[in-house]
Amino acid sequence: MHPVIKIILFLIYATAIAFGDVMTLFAGAVLMLALYLPGPREQLLLAFRMLRRMRWFFLSIALVYLLFTPGRLLFSAWPWGPTLEGLSGGGLRIISLVLIVFAVNLLLRTTLHPMLISAILWCLTPLAWVGLSRERLAVRIALTLDAVDSVQVIYRHRPRDDGHAGEPSGNTRPASLKARLRRIGATAQRLVTAVIEQAEAAPTVAIEVPRPSNPPLIQWLYPLLLGTLFMVLSG
Repeated sequence: MHPVIKIILFLIYATAIAFGDVMTLFAGAVLMLALYLPGPREQLLLAFRMLRRMRWFFLSIALVYLLFTPGRLLFSAWPWGPTLEGLSGGGLRIISLVLIVFAVNLLLRTTLHPMLISAILWCLTPLAWVGLSRERLAVRIALTLDAVDSVQVIYRHRPRDDGHAGEPSGNTRPASLKARLRRIGATAQRLVTAVIEQAEAAPTVAIEVPRPSNPPLIQWLYPLLLGTLFMVLSG
């Protein structure tokens, strides 16, 4: 499938999932299952790794919806607390984000970076009509994608810290919340420092943005069918 069609399909899918109801989310989940099950197992594992990195973000969304959404209290004896509307709204938002993460992972893992940049460049064609440089934006996207891979390599090879520095080796008690937050802050500081040092030492390289090509006309049926499906479900 042409990369431009993949991007347009992703945009339609993400928009429908972000604003859809339960039936739309169910259809989106079925589509993801149909696309992931025939593929390699590693592709699914990478999606779960992306979700794992976002666990604190999901937790914050759940807390905000549960505690700050007006409605019927889950525990009627309490004067204030989580609500049924907050549970429903937070659950829908988290499920929609999970599905979008799966779609992002599928797009990135099934499309080579040069082809993805070329497709983005094609989609940015309207910017050239108003005098803006789409090539510059495409180069920035290419640099960002390369930087993400570099940061992941640095993070995986970071020095390991067991969080019990200065404690006896026989002490196996779990680290307190304060110690964990301190360890997270130290890791983030080392990561930022390593990224800056690598950026300063990196040589200047030329980035070639592939020339975009037009997708086949027949493949435009895919976005049309997907958009029609979600319109029917939401209507």
